[in-house]
Amino acid sequence: MQRGIEAQGIPTALITLDVEQSSLMRPPRAIHPIGFKFGHSLGKPKDKATQMKVLQVALEELTKRQEPGNIHEVDFPSYKQ
Repeated sequence: MQRGIEAQGIPTALITLDVEQSSLMRPPRAIHPIGFKFGHSLGKPKDKATQMKVLQVALEELTKRQEPGNIHEVDFPSYKQ
């Protein structure tokens, strides 16, 4: 789906918790929040601060030229608290 959206000229950014599976698809832009549990792609429920940080990092990926398939690992210390 991401590739189809990109083909229409709309940049996309993937937030993935399964780096191995996502790497196979070679997404144009992707981040992996380190240590997040499955189901917590943006952070823990009701943790607006961490959720906003994850979204900001993902949106920043849209401004960077990247090699497809590179998944940037990002640490969010606020998730672990």
